Amino acid sequence: MSDFKINQKDLFFILKEQLGYGKLCEFERYESLNEDALDMLVNEAIRFAKGVVSPLNEIGEEQGVHWENNTVTCPKEFKTAFKAYGEDGWTAAVRDPEFGGQGFPTMMRIVVNDLMYGACQSFNMAPSLTHGAAHLIESFGTDEQKQTYIPKMYGGEWAGTMALTEPNAGSNLAALETMAYPEGDHYKIKGNKIFISWGDHDLAGNIVHLALARIEGAPEGVRGISLFIVPKYRVDENGNPGEFNDVVCTGIEKKLGLHSSPTAALAFGGKDGCIGYLCGKANMGLAHMFQMMNAARINTGVSGMSMASAAYQHALDYTKSRVQGRDIAKRKQGSVPIIDHPDVRRMLLWMKGAVDGMRSMIYTTAFWADLAQVTTDPEEKERCTMLMEFMTPIVKSYCSDIGFKVCETAMQCLGGYGFCKDYPIEQYLRDSKIMSLYEGTNGIQSTDLMGRKMHMNEGAPYKAFLKEITDFCEKNHAHPGLGSQVRFLKDVMDDLQEMAREMSSRYSADPLQWASYTYPALMCFSEVIMVWRLVDMAIIAYDRAQKSGKKNDFFRGKVAQATFFTDITLPHTQARARTCTRVDREVVEMADNAF
Repeated sequence: MSDFKINQKDLFFILKEQLGYGKLCEFERYESLNEDALDMLVNEAIRFAKGVVSPLNEIGEEQGVHWENNTVTCPKEFKTAFKAYGEDGWTAAVRDPEFGGQGFPTMMRIVVNDLMYGACQSFNMAPSLTHGAAHLIESFGTDEQKQTYIPKMYGGEWAGTMALTEPNAGSNLAALETMAYPEGDHYKIKGNKIFISWGDHDLAGNIVHLALARIEGAPEGVRGISLFIVPKYRVDENGNPGEFNDVVCTGIEKKLGLHSSPTAALAFGGKDGCIGYLCGKANMGLAHMFQMMNAARINTGVSGMSMASAAYQHALDYTKSRVQGRDIAKRKQGSVPIIDHPDVRRMLLWMKGAVDGMRSMIYTTAFWADLAQVTTDPEEKERCTMLMEFMTPIVKSYCSDIGFKVCETAMQCLGGYGFCKDYPIEQYLRDSKIMSLYEGTNGIQSTDLMGRKMHMNEGAPYKAFLKEITDFCEKNHAHPGLGSQVRFLKDVMDDLQEMAREMSSRYSADPLQWASYTYPALMCFSEVIMVWRLVDMAIIAYDRAQKSGKKNDFFRGKVAQATFFTDITLPHTQARARTCTRVDREVVEMADNAF
């Protein structure tokens, strides 16, 4: 049974009408492609998500994963799907053809993940992590390492992981204790990792761990961390899995959600038999790993949005078919579908705007990432790179938090049935909660935004973002249909600039007070970005409708979601911005024993 639901028209409106993603094919790197080819990839991804990935959502929830004798087993359907995912080219769709990729624009990885995560979050984490690990080797590995690992990982034969977290380190990677001891052309790895997503399983013939460890004698802290390729099975002279490499799964977590995604504890070198190979430069491991970490942060936001999208579509279908209660205005006789009830419509309209806005936020960020790679204009490259820096913690935090809230609201639309397993919304709710915790909690992301991102390169990321919003408001402040919302956005941005100046002054002068309000500050910036993307879509839709001279419910929906979301969100944004600059110090001065 397939639970996956997606509004293809919404998705393509952002890609084609708002972003014009076909413009990427004008650059040399993608000159062999055209917009039709990109459209085809999206349509085929939808087909694969519905036909192959979506049935795994229910199967995985029913069967789960099992750990016994240090080995994890998964539903057999997952193994079949993982192989097909690689063989059909989804893992490597955007990678170099030299290693089995198809050479599509990098942003298409985000679009594919949107669809696959929405179909089955638990499963898609496995090929997504494999892609990230293989790409890390592609970026920093030796030619021999690339030839040994990448084709099999991209092709669905082998899997990959990101092995960072340790029992005593958590998000503080400077405290990691896993060690690497030089031994000829390799290193002996010894240590323990926890919370490793898809750290052990039976989907593939080998699992290639990209692990952080400290070389014996290296400096303390993050400057002494290196990156290692640590396969579960050593690779023999023929390139096949050989001797067991002393990477033992000592257990898997029992979790609120994602029941078919094994989160493993791993022991490296418990019997002094674990070999790892340095990937990249010694003591540069964290810098190398940030490529995969930042991609994972974006994908965490994608996951939150994708599950929210599916939950909203289920709620919409349910409210159209569930008949209960009378029409409050007596427009209809007898019982009516609950979509006729104003409070239900309020929830649906907020969810519609939230999902469309998040998807636009994410796709726009991915589009900038591609432009930063392919443009030959130094100023454009810098602009897009700085926008990416600014947006990464926002996409991760806002879309994970609001994605969960959309799932919660979708459940509310179903009433008591939403709380039952008759419908998949309760699973989306449970599965999505982890996203605010993954890849650095949202509180950590907020300090990154309001600290490093606001001050790096003399504030270049913030200045690039500010120019995007300012230019948009100047261009559209007198728009006949959305001018009021544009002017409201401009007023709120003025408030946020004042807030940002005060927060910046506290960054050094009063770091405790500054850190107390970084999260609400991040939410302020996130909400103006949402309004910007929704109003931008609404202006496009409004102008299209005016040109056609015909009523079009799809276009009218774009306008309605933008005006509603703007007018109910920005007043809260203004109020929250004021809280960020309060002078009272309860948060930092409250005695521990008074909590």
